[in-house]
Amino acid sequence: MRMVYTSAPDDVFIPGRDRLVRRFERWARRQRRPVDPFTVEALLDHRWADGDGRLGRWQPEDLEEALLDWFPRQVTMRPQQWALVTPTLSAFVDFLFDEDLADRRCADQHLLHAVLDKLGGPFAEAMADQRRYGLAKFWATRMLDEGVDPTDPAAAGRFIADVNAGRVAVDEQVLRQVSANHLLDDEHDAHPPLPLVAVPEDDTLRRLAAESVVVHRLRELVRWLGDGRSLTTTGRLRLADARELVVLLDTGDVLDPAIGDRVFKTRSSDELFGLTVLIAWARSARVVRVVKGRLVPVKSAAKTLSDPLALAHRAFTALFDLGEAVCGGGWAESVLRWRFDDAVFTVCMALFVARQELTVDELREAAYQAACDSLGFEPGTDEEEEGWRQFADNDVDRLLDQLALLGAIDRTARVAVLTPLGVGLVARHLRELDVAVPTLDQLAEETAEVVVATAAGSPPESAAALLRAWSARNAAAVAELRALAARTDDAEHRRLALAYAHDLR
Repeated sequence: MRMVYTSAPDDVFIPGRDRLVRRFERWARRQRRPVDPFTVEALLDHRWADGDGRLGRWQPEDLEEALLDWFPRQVTMRPQQWALVTPTLSAFVDFLFDEDLADRRCADQHLLHAVLDKLGGPFAEAMADQRRYGLAKFWATRMLDEGVDPTDPAAAGRFIADVNAGRVAVDEQVLRQVSANHLLDDEHDAHPPLPLVAVPEDDTLRRLAAESVVVHRLRELVRWLGDGRSLTTTGRLRLADARELVVLLDTGDVLDPAIGDRVFKTRSSDELFGLTVLIAWARSARVVRVVKGRLVPVKSAAKTLSDPLALAHRAFTALFDLGEAVCGGGWAESVLRWRFDDAVFTVCMALFVARQELTVDELREAAYQAACDSLGFEPGTDEEEEGWRQFADNDVDRLLDQLALLGAIDRTARVAVLTPLGVGLVARHLRELDVAVPTLDQLAEETAEVVVATAAGSPPESAAALLRAWSARNAAAVAELRALAARTDDAEHRRLALAYAHDLR
């Protein structure tokens, strides 16, 4: 029986959950213990959707959170069902240990029973307190109270019409609290578990960062500034300085461009896109600043400038604030300019989670949808939609150009993929956001099933590195892998476990 579903898609988890619940029901009948299968199903759904998907690993705090917070917020049950919830979970704990499905890191069986015994009363109180409900549960419960089947669209529609017409009484104070709970839930949505991505060592990342075009340009810019350079009265680089920097930093800008027989004289540094973005990047990264009409180095950034990796990290973080510079403004601006930080995060996360190259079209679509969702923006007609998408696609291409210059991605006209440096930059950024990023060291202490489940969803090089690290610390690696192969009902996990056991002999 498979017991680890970290990051598993619903078409894999749901059949596995159903098999586990059916096996639990059969066990309970043999033991003559009355249980509510729906309770276990709901608990497992929570552990998969909002937790780590490890269905055989439970700690007292997991049960407390589920029974005193998640069930009251999310699980719609009639009061007559409440009394069977904690006895059902006590039976489920016994089932896990009797059937050898409990993880070796699961809390002691007797400790879990003691916690469940204490939670019976508080659970019933929490379930009865409507102020704890989530918005969907609140309305589903009100429908049931009125004899309406929430799963019947027609009946639900009539009920909503009655509510809007004032024919159904609703406690407005409770509804306001429930709505506030809903907003709070949206703000604190748990990040889904991330797949294992092998992050290079800092020494390797530092070497790669030293080869970054952006890192090189930022250092050269600061070196060129010396004690500082005067800006124009409008706060721009003087044109003579801009012309010098375009050559020195190789920004790719074309001075005095010629179209046909006509030469268009460059009149302002603002016309030089590459240089404009770089100056904005340097300011956002806090390596330069404007003081009394002069662009000057930030003295406290000297240590960062001397470390290519530290500078690359700072540049990556600063990229989120560069919407105005990268996307520009004027009549043709796009939704990405307004939510550039969301677009950067979406593109980087898509590449980080995919662990393989994605098409530029896929990244364009993801960034556009993220910006629209963040703004609550709906373009309108199909013609308007096409226009907004074209503007956004252009800005995604500019964003990808900047990520490529930083060395975070490799890209062609059609596809993009994170580089090893990009993996390191994104992983560190996620950790700074308190998002758990799996590491080899953490997983090397894990069980065979966690290791195999992680390896099954990882690139071959990451899976191989994980197996080496895990087996080096686990003298019983071969025995654990063979035991997993004998127990699991997942064909791919069985194949991997046997292959790894064979390789380790």
